[in-house]
Amino acid sequence: MRALVLMVMGTMLISPTLRRRIQDRQKQSRPILAAAAGTAWHITQDIYGIIAGTNYRLPKPVSLAFLAAVAASCIWLAGLNWYMAFAFGLSATLGVYLRWRQIRRRRTLELAESWPGYLEQTRAKMLASSRSLPYVIFEQNSIASPFLSELIQHGRREFENSGSLEKALKTIWLAADNEEATSYVCNALCTTLGSTSSQIENQLSAISGTVRSRNELKQETNSRLAGVRTARIFILIIPAGMALAGLSFAGSIKPFLTTASIWQILAALLVLSICWYWSSRLMRFPAWPTQMLRDMSYEVQEPA
Repeated sequence: MRALVLMVMGTMLISPTLRRRIQDRQKQSRPILAAAAGTAWHITQDIYGIIAGTNYRLPKPVSLAFLAAVAASCIWLAGLNWYMAFAFGLSATLGVYLRWRQIRRRRTLELAESWPGYLEQTRAKMLASSRSLPYVIFEQNSIASPFLSELIQHGRREFENSGSLEKALKTIWLAADNEEATSYVCNALCTTLGSTSSQIENQLSAISGTVRSRNELKQETNSRLAGVRTARIFILIIPAGMALAGLSFAGSIKPFLTTASIWQILAALLVLSICWYWSSRLMRFPAWPTQMLRDMSYEVQEPA
């Protein structure tokens, strides 16, 4: 059985390297193999991008299931029991998910801090060159945040292709993947279209001031909730300590592997997850009071 699992894992790992050859040969008799190779390749890219910090999109359930299966199979092939393999696979999946959350938070923070300065530079260029907003907003090349630079590049390409600032802003919003500050900025910039240059300059200043003041308010709120978040960690520490204490008294892990014990552990984890989710919603910062750009009438291709 272990040899069979090892063969399956080897085939899945080798299949991405054979993907190009399979596509070149274009054999109609092996569509399943080509599809499996392509799927394995994309899943590997998604997981590697999250670990490397270049992929900030939510990992697909297929990718997480693939990672859990591979990690659990590796531990099982090493000779450990099935429950140790299951725990290792679950831990690997949880680690990748937490890594994605970390990248997402860092990206949100950088974008929220970078937008005010970018809008102020755009306003200064409008004052200096006396040109309209569409021909000034995408001229800046030196951007400190790599995340904001990526969004501006998407918008610049769309504006060069279509000549429409609305479509460029929609492209930025799609590339931002519902990031709050970016959604607010794009929506606010769309409301400036059709205004005079002086009105746009005043609105740019107001938009940057709103984002900056909200950043300061959010920072103050997080500092006040720091103690609450620290206390919430004990929700995880205390049950873990009690489990270790029970394990030391029992002398082995076998009493915890009965059917009743497993159901009790799952029920406790479910209650713990519900409490954690409920407390997270209570401490969540209020969303931006703005209408998203989903209702725009035109269609724009989502950037790759």
